Amino acid sequence: MAHKGLPYETVSTRFTDIAAIGDGSYKTIPVIEDKGQHICDSWMIANYLEDAYPNTPSLFGEAGANGPGRSLSQFLQHWGMRAISFPLLHVIIKDIYDRLDPADQPYFRESREARFGKTLEQMVEGREKTVEEFRGGLNPLRTCLDDQPFLSGATPLYPDYVMAAALLWPRAMTPLKLLDDDDPLSPWLGRMLGLFDGLAGMQPKEWVGV
Repeated sequence: MAHKGLPYETVSTRFTDIAAIGDGSYKTIPVIEDKGQHICDSWMIANYLEDAYPNTPSLFGEAGANGPGRSLSQFLQHWGMRAISFPLLHVIIKDIYDRLDPADQPYFRESREARFGKTLEQMVEGREKTVEEFRGGLNPLRTCLDDQPFLSGATPLYPDYVMAAALLWPRAMTPLKLLDDDDPLSPWLGRMLGLFDGLAGMQPKEWVGV
């Protein structure tokens, strides 16, 4: 939304409040409401904003909706889920539970343990080794940033936002350090945190995950 230069209002939402959004059919967030309709899922939201507001800065680069940037962004969306978000969940899922509103904890434990067939405590056993494997899986990002400031080149686009989001959301969830201090990804994450007057960094700092 900030990249597109669109005004917006955010609403903090608990897991158990998601069912009250719109017609009650949504199971995950983010969800945006615009022009009387609801759009769920980050990728669907990005596509909607690109099409609905073509005269604002493009999320996908030159040629916007009609260029190759959209397809490449979709690839990174899928890759990020499997290479970053899924492994991280097995590292910090118990930390997430510990920091949830008490009203959400029973739902979170029951639904996640049913999904994975393990207790939350079992999922995070040996997580230090999982973190090492996770770090190694980020090498494609490091290589891309060897000679340019952002994954998208000179300026950030959707690939930068979706990759940074996958790495930054654990910042307020876990005391575990996910990246080494000298990791080449750290300067890029610092640049992402500084965008739009530090918008991405406006979250609790009690726990530093990256």
